[in-house]
Amino acid sequence: MLNRMIATLKDPLIKGHPLHAMLSDVPVGSLVAGSAFDLMGMLTGNRSWRVAARAAHTCAFGSGCVAALVGLWDYQAVPREHPARWEGALHGSLNASVMALLVPSLLLRREADAPASGRPATSAVVFGAAALAVLGISGWLGGDLVYHLGWRVTPAEHAEQLEDALRQRGETNLIETAHDTVHTYEQEHSLVP
Repeated sequence: MLNRMIATLKDPLIKGHPLHAMLSDVPVGSLVAGSAFDLMGMLTGNRSWRVAARAAHTCAFGSGCVAALVGLWDYQAVPREHPARWEGALHGSLNASVMALLVPSLLLRREADAPASGRPATSAVVFGAAALAVLGISGWLGGDLVYHLGWRVTPAEHAEQLEDALRQRGETNLIETAHDTVHTYEQEHSLVP
């Protein structure tokens, strides 16, 4: 019954823009800021950095949960045979790991358990840094979903339809030429090919 209900939902798009991509900026920025605040707190011992880090990590967790739910909603629309399906599952699993790492980080940041100095608890910082590292890998995969696999990119969806039509007509040489042109462009124009 749940699968049928999910199947009837519209995709999480607003005027053609994917909602998941819009929502992901807040948890990413918050986690980066929280880690930077942790570093400043460790260096200075100033209590205000510890408070700012806790607020930023709390924001990362809350907004990350919202982004994750919308990402799961978006994932339901990926066709089973599309290459984005497997990579999307890995991206989502890594993001779930980020949320799981933030839980102990936040629990260790409770004010009642805070060290007397202004420095954050080392274990809280380690969990937060681990969450940031996993998020970096997940973000790379998210970029790959969009920029290489074309998920939620209209030109890629159009290209897939054109490629299918050309394959049916036996004109695969045009497809290969287009792919070669794109590959050459990426190699020649990428900062790090």
